[in-house]
Order: sequence, then C-alpha cells, then structure tokens
Amino acid sequence: MKNTFNFIGLIILCQQLAFATERPSFVVKPYLQWSTQTQMTVKWETSAPTNGFVEYGKAMFDAKSPSLSKKAMGKDNVLLQTVNLDGLEPETEYFYRAVSVSTAGDTLRSPIYPFKTAVRADSPFAFAVFSDTQGVPNPTVWGEMAKIAEKERPNFAIHSGDQVDNGHDRSNWVGQFFPQGQQFMSKYAMFAVPGNHENDAPNYHNYLGHPDGLRCYSFVYGNTEFFMFDSNQDVSKGTEIYKKLEADLAKSTAKWKIVSHHHPIYSSDDDDYGNTRVAKSTLGSPKLAHLAPLYEKYNVDLVFYGHVHTYERTWPLRDNKVNLDNGTIYMTLGGCGGGLERPSSWRSWFTNKLFLDHHYGYVRIVNGELHFQGIDIRGNVFDQFVLKK
Repeated sequence: MKNTFNFIGLIILCQQLAFATERPSFVVKPYLQWSTQTQMTVKWETSAPTNGFVEYGKAMFDAKSPSLSKKAMGKDNVLLQTVNLDGLEPETEYFYRAVSVSTAGDTLRSPIYPFKTAVRADSPFAFAVFSDTQGVPNPTVWGEMAKIAEKERPNFAIHSGDQVDNGHDRSNWVGQFFPQGQQFMSKYAMFAVPGNHENDAPNYHNYLGHPDGLRCYSFVYGNTEFFMFDSNQDVSKGTEIYKKLEADLAKSTAKWKIVSHHHPIYSSDDDDYGNTRVAKSTLGSPKLAHLAPLYEKYNVDLVFYGHVHTYERTWPLRDNKVNLDNGTIYMTLGGCGGGLERPSSWRSWFTNKLFLDHHYGYVRIVNGELHFQGIDIRGNVFDQFVLKK
C-alpha cells in the first residue's frame, strides 16, 4: 500500500511540474475593444498563467518593418490579459503585437496586427452590425460573415447579443466565437451587449463586458453617439438602466444617435411573440414597447437589435405610426449564425423590408448623410437606404 501511495504522489508531482513548465499557447488570440481617439484595449487568453504586455507603434512611411517601439504592460501571472494602450493619436494607424512570458521564461508572441484609432468628429467612418452569431445549428456562418465584413474595412463593429449559444459553456467562446471572429476582431474593435443566450455568464463579462461592469453605456465615434444596454434586465421606467439611458440620450449633442440592444421592439416573427400559426402576435417585446416613445423623444435615428433570426427594417416610426419625415427606424439583424426564423404570414403595418438569409449590416456616415446596406452571406447587397440631415 505504501508503494501505491508513493506512485500516486509521483504522478501528481509530475503533473504539477508539467503544468509549471508548460509552454503557453493562445486559447484566445488577441482582439480589440473600446476604441477611442486616444486609446485602444487589447485582450487575449493563454493556456497557462503568464506575464503579458503589448508592443506597439505608429505606422511609418517607407518602413522596412512595422514599428513596435512602445510597450504597454499587462498583469502578472494571469490567463486573460487586458492591456490598455493610452496616449494614442486620433485617426492614426498603428501596429501591435501581444506578448506573454511564462514563469519558466517561455515567450509567446502573437503575429503583428494593424489597428486605427477613432476618427475625429468631422471625419467619415464606417461600422459593421452583427447579431446572433451563435453557432447552432450553423457553426461556420459567423466566420463567413466576419470575413465578408472585413473586406469592407470598417472602423469598428457593434454586436447586439447572442454571441454564443450558451454563455456558460466556455467551449462556445474559445472553440467557436473567437476562432471564427478573431481575424476581424484583431483589427477592428467590437462594442457588444449580451443576449439571452449569454445567460449573464461570467464568460461574457470577462471577454466582452464593459470594463466598469455597466449594463448601460454610450460611446461617441465621429459625429455619432451609440447607446448600448442589456435588454435582459428590467428596463421599465424608473429602473437604473432606464434612467441611465434617458440621461445619456438627453445630454447627447451628436448629429446621429444609434441604439443597440438584443430584443426587438417591433418584430414580425411568426412565433416569438405569439404563435401566428394559430393566434395573433404582440409584434415585438411588450417589455420594451415603452422605449419607443423615449427614442422618439430624443430623436434616435436607428435602433439595432437581433434575437429573431431574420432581417426586418421598419418604416420610420413615431407615435406608433409611420412618419417619413421625423421617425425612428427599427432594424432586426439577427442573421449572423443562428437557425433562421420566418416572419408571420401576415404583413405588419410597420414593415418596410423583410429578408430571410444570413446577413450583417454595414453603415457609413459622412457629415449629414448615413448610408446603410444589408449584406448577405454571399456578399450581395439585398437592402439599402440613405438618411440625410
């Protein structure tokens, strides 16, 4: 028996030594978040705890190789690194590389990636809109959509939730969402909100959540302000999220105002808000219907959401009626991976355009013009419009 215990002890010791000397590898390769004119956040995860830092530098004319003359330090002995690059110049091209060093001295370096800081207030810019990239039952759609979006060279992306099928299942993140999206996300920052499939899991908050844990936040890019919040929470009048959202909208001076959350206010889906095969539909989430007057009060231009795995664009709406001159457009863009859903057989009064296939949204803004395109999985434009101010 004594020999048996000694043998077991030897196995445990060997396992501990193997872990201690394991050469680190990337579990999640570097990706970008929280882009501003002067700051960028780089995140990555390794297979063993490491000390991390980012080497970076401005793109130079006639350079023989990328300049990585600056260094920003991360944390010591952690798996998930979050490194903020501060003091950057607005609307400027940079290169960066993530570096992790194990306790044994093994060094892991990522490839060198490009990024560009946020544009000045009067500069044109573009962004992609993703939602419902969950990989069931279509595990490769998100990767295809990310590749198509990358061809347009947007400045950044927003994601309206359901990044994965089960937020508690880490394999959904490290085996599906990040591997398929990393090529895009290594170059373009992504601003996200959670969907119901994230289940408010720590994985979401660790990987994509707001750095201060906010359930409702806004950010300015160019001449546009984006208002992002978690619609899985109680957002009824008087709640903290509602008050924060209204306060942010009220103080905004941006030319364009865009909102993103997960659940639809207006939807023609056949069974999410009432089974239209046998009954009537509420035509959207009753829990969010009170937000439409709030958006209209503060002249929100576009509202992006997902949840329903289809594409739907409303007419401009105000006071629950079509108002072509002074309305808010609501858009369901739930086609980045989840199983496609069909609209009701009855046409809704608010519907302008429906489309049933995988897709993402592409937006360009210059001064008083906003150009939108819906782009499908083959790269074809299936819907487009222009707003002018």
